[in-house]
Amino acid sequence: MVRGFGVAVFALLALSAAANELLVDRYRLQMNDLLTITLTLEDDFAGDEVNVPLSNLAFVGEPSVSSEFAWLNGRVTRRKVFRYRARPLAPGRARVGPLVLLSSDGQRETLRAHDIDVQPDRTSQSNDAEVVLRELVAAGRDPLFVIGEIDKQSAFVGEPITVTWWLYNAAVIQQWQIVAVPKLSEFWAEEQVRSDTPERVFVNEMLVQRLPVRRVVLFPLQSGRLRVDGVTVQAAIMRRSRRGPFAMFEGDLIEATFTSAPMTVDVKPLPPGPPVDAIGDLTLACEPAVQKNGGPVVVRVTLSGVGNLRAATAPRFQGAVPGTVQMEGGEVTVSRELNSFAMSRQWRYLVFPQESGLLTLPPLSMRIFDPKAGARRELQCATAFVNAVDVRPGLEAPLPAVTASARPLPWPWIAGALASLLAILIAVPRVRRELALRRAVREITRDASPSEIRARMEARVRIDLREASERGDAWRALRSLLDAAERERDLAVDADREIARRVRDVLEAPISHPAAR
Repeated sequence: MVRGFGVAVFALLALSAAANELLVDRYRLQMNDLLTITLTLEDDFAGDEVNVPLSNLAFVGEPSVSSEFAWLNGRVTRRKVFRYRARPLAPGRARVGPLVLLSSDGQRETLRAHDIDVQPDRTSQSNDAEVVLRELVAAGRDPLFVIGEIDKQSAFVGEPITVTWWLYNAAVIQQWQIVAVPKLSEFWAEEQVRSDTPERVFVNEMLVQRLPVRRVVLFPLQSGRLRVDGVTVQAAIMRRSRRGPFAMFEGDLIEATFTSAPMTVDVKPLPPGPPVDAIGDLTLACEPAVQKNGGPVVVRVTLSGVGNLRAATAPRFQGAVPGTVQMEGGEVTVSRELNSFAMSRQWRYLVFPQESGLLTLPPLSMRIFDPKAGARRELQCATAFVNAVDVRPGLEAPLPAVTASARPLPWPWIAGALASLLAILIAVPRVRRELALRRAVREITRDASPSEIRARMEARVRIDLREASERGDAWRALRSLLDAAERERDLAVDADREIARRVRDVLEAPISHPAAR
């Protein structure tokens, strides 16, 4: 009995010895180290939601939570312990806290802050695999790192740049994940499909595994020396505790993180000259003009190639058109095959002729800038000819007069009325959707700053920035332009017009369900 009483007293003293406290496991760490933050809360302070302030640090994953209870003489003592993992964002000073706690009964307590000294890591200053691996081996660290590769060091504004991040590994990895990607605010980004098949290569006479973890095509929005920050990967590495035939089943599981070195690209402005409608290695294809069932004359035009076609301006007729012209379409298709990238965009021109007979449509043309040639050039479709029928209303010939006894049932009119009714039933939902879409775009962009537009879109559209879908691409494109416009940079596009266009692309894009992928 005395022994049981002593155990209960010891448990109570153990719980009361550690009051609310905020601790860190180290006060100096390198860029690729992880910091452990321990938060202990007791009794009325042991809530479920706690926000620990961080400066120059970012949480990695979710915290681990443990709860303890003790009972003595009818009184319950409770303790909750949160353990966080955080990584540094940049060399220099970092801080954890101070943390203000509020209990359920109105008490208030402030836990002091901890200052952390973040040292630069030599392994995160190079994108040379041999240099990084040599530094890791010399420091006795696990051979796991990320290297960024860029296909060109100099480009024009709007010229596509392909960036690939490779994960090199010669350790035993249980699992890994990307925990941070660059914002790319100076670029318009298009994600590409990456290969999930690793390859084996020799680096410094060591056989390592190499896997592309992210590939993106960037289109610079402005000139100057632009920076592409690194990608951060977190992994759980198995360190062997002994050698032998069963060593592969024994060891310690260690968490590691690595951030690749940043990259820079020199972006040149376009040479002086007239404005361009698109930038890239592009071609323009026009289908023959056709008219079906007495409807409008339709001309389909497709712009394709390697370039940012979301910002492209539609081709224009080089002359007067004998009729009324309407344009629709503008849909963008992205080809994301492995190690290749291309885009295409199609417009449809509807021409309502003024009179029946031979209709001559002037050439359609647009001016582009070819980065390979470093010069402007014209893309043009040839003059089109079609035997057209005037489709303007009110010009039908009058029906011949007949007596009431000889008048047959007007089946053509009945069929036409039914066809018109069917067309209206099909068109009304589309018109409603179009009006609702335009109204939503106006509500989001009207008298709003880039930050306000971003907030309105985030409230309306819930989407992960890393979603690999057409909707995710449109959202990343909008975010890139909003970030650049918020900093009041001299963009290579009409900001207001393009922001509205990208807002519409996000709202129109189909929602990608995880179960369907």
